[in-house]
Amino acid sequence: MENTPLQKLSYLVLRVMGSLIFIMAGFNHLFQTQDAVAKLQKAPFGHLTAGLASPETLIILSGVGLLLGGVLLLLGFMTRWTALALALILIPITLTVQVNSPQGSGPLFKNIALLGMLFFFFVNGSRYFSLDQFLQPKLPNKMNLFNTGKLVAFFAIALLPFLSSCATVESATQASSKAATKNYAVLISQPNHVKAAVHTAQTMTPGSSYKRGTFVVMACAKSVEAFVEGSDLASEIEKGRAAGVQYKVCGMSLKQFNIDPATLVEGVTVIPNGLTYMFDLQNQGYTTVEL
Repeated sequence: MENTPLQKLSYLVLRVMGSLIFIMAGFNHLFQTQDAVAKLQKAPFGHLTAGLASPETLIILSGVGLLLGGVLLLLGFMTRWTALALALILIPITLTVQVNSPQGSGPLFKNIALLGMLFFFFVNGSRYFSLDQFLQPKLPNKMNLFNTGKLVAFFAIALLPFLSSCATVESATQASSKAATKNYAVLISQPNHVKAAVHTAQTMTPGSSYKRGTFVVMACAKSVEAFVEGSDLASEIEKGRAAGVQYKVCGMSLKQFNIDPATLVEGVTVIPNGLTYMFDLQNQGYTTVEL
């Protein structure tokens, strides 16, 4: 049945409106590269791209592809192959960035909808109001290459929900494993407390039943004297560092005991207020104890 003028116009409207998404995404990748890189690095599966190229290179290349593909789709030029190329760019972006996105499932299903639109244009072409209509001769209805391409595109899109579900399961497993680990913080007030804190850290190794993550020693009051270069506890402090201990020293206590921060051993972080820092760690879910 012959399409009506309004039906023909619908091809143009869908093509134009859909192409604007890819054009704007391409501009964002090229002119806001660092924002896109940060999003990729924070994505649950961003690490999957590590072996391909640097994040900056991947973002720029995808930006060029999205921008060029969006313009070609807007013009309706080589529409079928443009749609396929955009789909091949969009699928890895969806799997690495949008699956389990902190922004929710909206961006994921937006990309799935875009893949459906691209599949539509790969199968049907632009047909009306396009450069293809005026510049290219009509192709035979049956072409081996075209049929193969349709099959590839169909399976790629059909497999996306399955791959997304696999990625979701993997992410849940990683989150469960991460949740099993705990972070600890010990507040010390006397120099000899360093030995007890270090011994505890050595016992609570990441491979032990405690499943230790980060271990912080927060030095306040007179204990800050233990962290001055040349102190008798320098060897104990080094043992703790080897066990993964992070040392923090209270800036208020340094002033109280007239200790210059420049005289502290290497690798110690000065915190303005040790007590409020411990409160902050508690809010972050740390298990805390005071010696």
